[in-house]
Amino acid sequence: MGSLARYGLSVATVSTLTAGVLLPPVTPVAAAAPSTWTATIPALIHESRLTDVAATGPNNAWSVGYQASTYTGYSIDQPYALLRWNGRTWTERRLPHQAYLLYKVDAASARDVWTVGSRRLGESYAGHFDGTTWTAHAPWPAPAGTAELLDVAATGGGRAVFVGHDGGRPLVVEGDTGQFGRVAVPGTDGLNGVLRAVSRTADGGVFAAGERYVADAPYPEPMIAQRVGGSWRVAPLPSIPSARLTGVWARSSTDAWAVGTQDYDSAPKPVILHWDGRTWQRVAGPASAGWVYAVAGDANGNVWISGTNPIPPYVEYPGTLLLRYTGGRWSVAYGPKVEGNDPSLDALANIPGTASFWGSGTVSTAGLRLTTVIERTR
Repeated sequence: MGSLARYGLSVATVSTLTAGVLLPPVTPVAAAAPSTWTATIPALIHESRLTDVAATGPNNAWSVGYQASTYTGYSIDQPYALLRWNGRTWTERRLPHQAYLLYKVDAASARDVWTVGSRRLGESYAGHFDGTTWTAHAPWPAPAGTAELLDVAATGGGRAVFVGHDGGRPLVVEGDTGQFGRVAVPGTDGLNGVLRAVSRTADGGVFAAGERYVADAPYPEPMIAQRVGGSWRVAPLPSIPSARLTGVWARSSTDAWAVGTQDYDSAPKPVILHWDGRTWQRVAGPASAGWVYAVAGDANGNVWISGTNPIPPYVEYPGTLLLRYTGGRWSVAYGPKVEGNDPSLDALANIPGTASFWGSGTVSTAGLRLTTVIERTR
């Protein structure tokens, strides 16, 4: 199940990127910057992973994922992981209804939280928290195994946008706790692809990222569907073969980031895209090799990207790869080791009102068991 979060929650180098463009003024920093991240291991059953994290402030955050994974399934009846931060500690919470796995979580406020995942037989599941009670929903009631909802963006007022795929086609579903409906996105008719990540903005923008297959190409190309100015469309992107996008974050309808990996199963190279309100352009980041998974930023222009950066021959890892863009400059940092091993952060989230960030994922601990990890900048 190690690929569950990284490659869509199903079962799961070049030097400077000459095709990329720099965000002026950008000065890549060769030396690794000191890490400002600290790590915590929550009390969950081993063989676990936290695939997403969301915060509404310093004293309220949620993280979701799975636990008790085995080679043949899971060792407990409801293996989802659901943790809540109260400003001091992370504690496990249980849902009052039948959820099986949780993939992603997002919050418009402390009283408006959405999570998305699956039920035991594979049907899509969504849960909504109103500050007191969790309720269960089926935004896209397709037969098990035919569709997946992989991410959610809480848009306020109990509403949300869900993304994923339906029969191998990109899927966008929008609604509230009373009614949901599929969104018709021009340009996706007959398209073979999947949307893996979604982000919303305060001014009504929505950006969804994933990949699509073109003609008979054996590997996909990145895809972004976005709602800017009230209209959905598939955005024109630079040609990047053999690549998929796994993370997206938007500050506004004129400032958004999407990340993923090119040649992800051979010689992985980061893909970083930036939207300036007119076009998406590839950005030459400071790391030329490695996988990247998630991106998040704050209101002050800081952006963090998480991943892993192997050193050839790809058997040595200097730590969790963290790319930072701030003040017009890129830098590379490596996160802390946990029991001598390097965590993999599948998700990042800013803590609103601060310059701090959460990260969630997994790490191999004693006995080569995977266990959840949560990191935070200080």
